[in-house]
Amino acid sequence: MTAVAWPGQERLATVLAEAADRAAPFPGIGPLPGRPITLILAPTRQRFDSVTRGRLPSWSDGAAFPDQGVVVLLTAGPPDRLTASLRHELAHLVLRWHVGRVVPRWFEEGYAAVAAREWDRFEALRVNWTLARGARATLDQVDQALRGAERDVADAYALATTAVLLLERWGGPRGLGPLLANARTAPTFDAALRTTYGVTEADFEERWQEHLRARYGWLAWGAAAGLFWG
Repeated sequence: MTAVAWPGQERLATVLAEAADRAAPFPGIGPLPGRPITLILAPTRQRFDSVTRGRLPSWSDGAAFPDQGVVVLLTAGPPDRLTASLRHELAHLVLRWHVGRVVPRWFEEGYAAVAAREWDRFEALRVNWTLARGARATLDQVDQALRGAERDVADAYALATTAVLLLERWGGPRGLGPLLANARTAPTFDAALRTTYGVTEADFEERWQEHLRARYGWLAWGAAAGLFWG
């Protein structure tokens, strides 16, 4: 692990680099591979945009470049979020290195959120009136929102996380291991789903939508509200 920092952040760079070296195993994959990784700490938004060449949306505060083995973190935010942000970006590296190619964005971002245990993301869904009314979200819409405006991204990350957690639950004791193993050899992610769970991506989307309606629809919302007022 090589850490690059601007003056005044040397100590932070050391702490984060050591945290990366001690990273816990990643779901369905295992320990961080013994490959060189460069961690770059950007103290300002301007510096972050410069290092990432302006390729990321304005709301982004972290970036991972698997081909180069590089992680970039914006350190201007709350310090207590940096460790989770680092693990999120490391998960992107580990996933790409393990599978060997690009997977759907909803799975990639959902996997990184699960690996970083970002459970606070679900709060966005608890007040999502579109889901409460029973409207259906699609995985394509999640992919688009993950590339879109800041107002949509919180819900998109939360939805992606629920989808990956559902797949992990289907995997039983082995979690995401079988799916990620099949994703290395299957020609497409859809084919990996078929081999692992016997469903197409469209089938999974329908099952996932049913899961969302059961958890975040009017009935679930009403039960939670009744419990709160009781």
